[in-house]
Amino acid sequence: MWRARRTISESRTVFVVGSPRSGTSLIQSVLAAHSRLFSIPGETGLFTHQNIFARRHFGLSWAENQALLLASRDVVDFFDRGVRLLESRNDNRTFVEKTPQHVLRLEFLSRRFPNARFVHVVRDGRDCFASAKTYAGIPQATSARRFARYWSRCVEVPLRMDGNPRLLTIRYEDFVRTSAPELARVMGFLNLELEERQLDPEWFGSHKRGHRDEFRLLRSPVSERRVGRWRTELSTAERRDFERRARRPLAAYGYLQESH
Repeated sequence: MWRARRTISESRTVFVVGSPRSGTSLIQSVLAAHSRLFSIPGETGLFTHQNIFARRHFGLSWAENQALLLASRDVVDFFDRGVRLLESRNDNRTFVEKTPQHVLRLEFLSRRFPNARFVHVVRDGRDCFASAKTYAGIPQATSARRFARYWSRCVEVPLRMDGNPRLLTIRYEDFVRTSAPELARVMGFLNLELEERQLDPEWFGSHKRGHRDEFRLLRSPVSERRVGRWRTELSTAERRDFERRARRPLAAYGYLQESH
């Protein structure tokens, strides 16, 4: 019942979404380096199927979480109250929320958050799989077939929403190759000016998540060195399995043309 109620949010949160290992942490970090935006190291996960009541959210204490839960009508109201509290502690800057799997709830979020903006990061699914295989905690990465099905689900939702003026899709490959114009495009979408420090690893790498070993690349300049890793890291069978099960979305985002 707490998930089913119908609060409409007034929040102007920027949601960064995408499939696992698609570059959402990089985009979160460069956005949070802007003087009018901020983020937190963790993911809220509030609009997934996780047990909302069994964990802390927003980096707040148990006592603060309990107070917010008791005051809230539903999950959207709880999110709003948490975001308002965070923004009050961060000079009223706008919150950048990054939970990749929220991409599966984009249609719900678009209805419930009419003032929000959504930045969808897409990356060649074969590279996502190559990365996910080396990263603990992604159960879909046990096989190319399973990951291809999940990746396809993630990237097909934004395709269904094509034309929504509050949704912007950026390709990871384009961003790392031409960072300044791509970031300028994102900032224009958010009605903000690009700031030079956003592409300075001294700034975007200072995000707390960048100090964790699995996110160590966030401490380095933006680079395309991880593009195309699937060519050497996936077996022929894995590549074939992935492409067989994800051919349509790979083609829709231009990745099959780039394979040749």
